[in-house]
Amino acid sequence: MPLKSLLRQSVNLVPWGLRAHIRQIPLVAGLQRWVVSRLIGSGEFDHVINAGPGRGLRVRISLPRDKAVWTGTYETAFVGAVAAAVPRGSVCLDVGGFHGFVSGVMALAGSGRVVCFEPMAANATAIRALAALNPSLPIELRAHAVGAQDGQASFRVMDENSMGKLESSAFQPQRSGKSIEIEIRTLDSLLAEGGFPPPALIKVDVEGAETEVLAGARGLLAEHRPRLFIEAHSPDLRAQCEEMLRGLGYAVRMLRGSGASADAAAGVTHLEAQFLP
Repeated sequence: MPLKSLLRQSVNLVPWGLRAHIRQIPLVAGLQRWVVSRLIGSGEFDHVINAGPGRGLRVRISLPRDKAVWTGTYETAFVGAVAAAVPRGSVCLDVGGFHGFVSGVMALAGSGRVVCFEPMAANATAIRALAALNPSLPIELRAHAVGAQDGQASFRVMDENSMGKLESSAFQPQRSGKSIEIEIRTLDSLLAEGGFPPPALIKVDVEGAETEVLAGARGLLAEHRPRLFIEAHSPDLRAQCEEMLRGLGYAVRMLRGSGASADAAAGVTHLEAQFLP
């Protein structure tokens, strides 16, 4: 096997519990960065994650962008909590799918059907690739946004070209990028149309449009009471999400764990919400 291929798989030899901490060891972290930049280099390759919530998931990796997915340490506290909460055979929604990693984790955890919403073309292509790499997993893509009402909306593609947000979102108003028109749907209308059965779990990561997603799902939440995992992108958005959900009878708590302090420093928090019987 060529040296580059061996190095791409070498991450699987590192105990999973140590992988997230390597960057805190000065000499080891520097050596890892040198190996990635000089010996592994750029270019995509397929990799099977061998530990963590994504264990067994085949993913397409481009380093250094996908380093956390490559090591199996991508948002471990949040993703691990999502995986542990998936009821076997249930319908799960991944709102703001990015490259589909969380969708893959939901499917691996036993979901019978994962519906992934992602309006950005580049990310939708990555999700299709992930589904093709894992044909036994029940992942389906809906290439539109989710919000408070059905229709068309302006969507700001940020500089990274893999991140974006609805222009109605107040999150990071200073971020530049091109504006595109996209289709936007509410979860209530999609459910009413038979787009999917009532979900047991919904994950939301939509770059500041969290409250819009919840507003467009009030009927679904009130009637079917799915468990929710939400990335809130500012303290104000966290408070608004908590107020909306508590008004619908949910208990809300903040998840803590790996990466939480860094996220909190940036104003981002991970929330879990369950309906109180």
